[in-house]
Amino acid sequence: MKGLTHLIPDHADVLTSFGAPAEPAINRAFSVLVWNIHKAKKTGWATDFPRLTLGKDLVLLQEVFLRPAMLRMLLQSPGLRWDLAAGFTRRLHDIDVGVMTGSRAEPTDLFFLRSPFHEPVVRLPKMAIGTRYRLAQCERELLVLNVHAINFVRINKFKHQMRQLEKEIDAHDGPVLLAGDFNTWLASRTAFLQDMTANLCMDLAIFEPDRRSRCLGRALDHVFVKGLKIVSASCHYDILSSDHQPLELVLEGTNGGSRESGVRSQEKEQ
Repeated sequence: MKGLTHLIPDHADVLTSFGAPAEPAINRAFSVLVWNIHKAKKTGWATDFPRLTLGKDLVLLQEVFLRPAMLRMLLQSPGLRWDLAAGFTRRLHDIDVGVMTGSRAEPTDLFFLRSPFHEPVVRLPKMAIGTRYRLAQCERELLVLNVHAINFVRINKFKHQMRQLEKEIDAHDGPVLLAGDFNTWLASRTAFLQDMTANLCMDLAIFEPDRRSRCLGRALDHVFVKGLKIVSASCHYDILSSDHQPLELVLEGTNGGSRESGVRSQEKEQ
């Protein structure tokens, strides 16, 4: 779909991958960075990003604006593969914008979930990218869902996007990491997300002190896990190079997270 300033890519053109992973599998105990980078347009981002991503096993980014300078920086990240799901392409300079997951292991599966509804005014969808990885010393693969939730729409449209994620989690036989910017600035959004993840038997990461980015007093960024132990969770409240604070976690596989029921969605883009 074409607009005056942007293009919504066809299904076959959404995913882009580059970089060389260092490991055949994600370590059983692994480090994670979750960050809405605000298109990497604030002062200090180029200094903060390499420091925050150094040594991480998984890096989940939202609002990635893949300028040439950012691409060069990503390619300089040692041992990381990068997978981008573009919500749209900016026609000027042909720049992809979306969600991106970096990993120290090659994914065994890669897919995207595009919201069927568009945000008002800009008339653009929101994205999630899904990846699966072998997890060292664990029987089942790890599912990672990196999300940027739709904003400024009625609750039923938000719920629809969340149910896309719910189907994937329910169908996966193994541990799950669900994280990103959920735009939960309304009580109704927060309540639905909490109920959905509770029904999926997921644990919510607690950050102490909790200085995550907020709107109307409610946190926007969340991390949920299933079949994983949360070893630590912290918020980099001193980082000012985005309008969101980076979240850092250490997680550990437990060989849990198996499903008892659930039918895998055959069509991921609904």
